[in-house]
Amino acid sequence: VEKIAAKEGKLRMVSNLFPEEVPQVLKGFYAKYPGIKVEFTRGSGVGYSERILSEALAGLVEYALIDIANELYPKYLKAGVLAGPFEWRKLFPTITEPQVSSDGNFVGVAYSLRAFVYNPSLVPPERVPKDWPDCLDPYWKGKLVVDTRPNTFATLTKVWGEQKTLEYAERLRNNQPIWKRGQPESLVQIAAGEYPMFCGISYHTVNGALRRDPKVKLAISWPREVPVSVSTTMTVPKGAKSPNAALLLAGWLASPEGQKGYEQIGRASPFAVGSELWKQLQKTNAKTVLRDLGETDSEQALTKKIIALWGFAK
Repeated sequence: VEKIAAKEGKLRMVSNLFPEEVPQVLKGFYAKYPGIKVEFTRGSGVGYSERILSEALAGLVEYALIDIANELYPKYLKAGVLAGPFEWRKLFPTITEPQVSSDGNFVGVAYSLRAFVYNPSLVPPERVPKDWPDCLDPYWKGKLVVDTRPNTFATLTKVWGEQKTLEYAERLRNNQPIWKRGQPESLVQIAAGEYPMFCGISYHTVNGALRRDPKVKLAISWPREVPVSVSTTMTVPKGAKSPNAALLLAGWLASPEGQKGYEQIGRASPFAVGSELWKQLQKTNAKTVLRDLGETDSEQALTKKIIALWGFAK
């Protein structure tokens, strides 16, 4: 793969990285493969993935390496627009098994972990949330922030089961949370003192705010069970102009070398022994609950039930 990739010389990539994060993430790749140039475009969410799929079906393949929203895996597979499956772990032996989808089409390169964030000026030490039942405490009634997307709790179903998850979702609703869609905006409001705490925020969102301003009034607390999902999954579409360079970059990003760049932006694998994130989780004895790559029918059904329970059904 390396030799053919070097001949291709460049590739176009689309992912949910922010432009300012790209140099940190790709620095090691350029050092190892100086002859390969990466042209980056930011794209995220279901809408962007839908657009790339529509273009692929029309025969227009703009990018060699693409990041697909979990919800659209089945559509991409059914459409037959992917160049895979690939033998990821044979080509890149340092990739771990949980990073590869069971069908071999996708590889996970960035992770999202859910935790609590709070304003230490507003939350006394004895009230700092340390586990999911804490969000149900009447102390937080009408004060805590919760994302209207129930991804956090859909993942916890793996250890809680459906009944417990739905019971929890109902009790959480009854605690009258402040419903928000858009975590960065909520984080600004918490730091400003408008709200005291967010139940189930993405760790990388908080990590980014703390990197930009270490003095910002935000603190992280880890629950006993930490939901983990793969937030960036890479794959190569059929008809890509530089498929080997794309495959090489995807494999490198998923490797321990590539994960060093993602660690700098708070999105590395929590399974990398010795990393700062790994140390944080070890210190608090937190157990990770990994959501499978892709979204199963049962997960989609449960997500819809929670959304309906919360009163957000379309």
